[in-house]
Amino acid sequence: MTRAAVQAGFERFVGDAMDASLEHFDVARALRRGVDGPGGSVVDRLLGDTRAVRRRVVEPRLQRYRRQVLAQFDVILKYADSDDGIDAFRDEILDHDIFAQSISPDVPPARRREIRERLLERHRALGDAAAPLLDAPEDDFWAAAQATLDRTEAKRLVEEQFVLTRPVREYTDDLAISTTIDPGEVLGGLGRVLGGRLPSIEVTYTEEAIRALRRAEREVVADATAEIDRRFDASENP
Repeated sequence: MTRAAVQAGFERFVGDAMDASLEHFDVARALRRGVDGPGGSVVDRLLGDTRAVRRRVVEPRLQRYRRQVLAQFDVILKYADSDDGIDAFRDEILDHDIFAQSISPDVPPARRREIRERLLERHRALGDAAAPLLDAPEDDFWAAAQATLDRTEAKRLVEEQFVLTRPVREYTDDLAISTTIDPGEVLGGLGRVLGGRLPSIEVTYTEEAIRALRRAEREVVADATAEIDRRFDASENP
């Protein structure tokens, strides 16, 4: 199987997860919980047009995350296709990791190292799981998975290795996924008029981002496992 085909299969999974995350992301919840101190008037104004916040803030951030995940997976496949250990790719992999980049600055060094090691271990496991697919002759991701893995192994690949939030579920309080919102830019014409009196605000939306991603992942994993069952059922009962 070509590396491009493996990437294409993973890209479809990530794309579906990002689309579902956008649907599940609660802008109002993120704004209400994500602003500390002054900024209530700005939040009130933004809550008046959550569609604009979704379109101009949330969607671009998710697209950026999607690009980071795919760039990271490209490095993971370099590891999978090499004889080197994961440490040879450590910095390049973690440089593309949104969770590694979002560790709060006040997290103690030992805890920071623990989180980064947990993330790296997940990426190593993904690379190891993807390695057999690279040697399969099929050019379709699912066909290669079916030729290389049994039904249980294929499901395990999806359920354990394609779940992006798995390694950080216990570290949510150590992360600070945030963005700066300029109300004038987000709200357009009226916002620019009102924005002259409204300051930009920093919104930390870690909890909402992970909640939306986890819900999206459950849906996409369910779809993928159903596809695995369909393919294996078809081959076992022609």
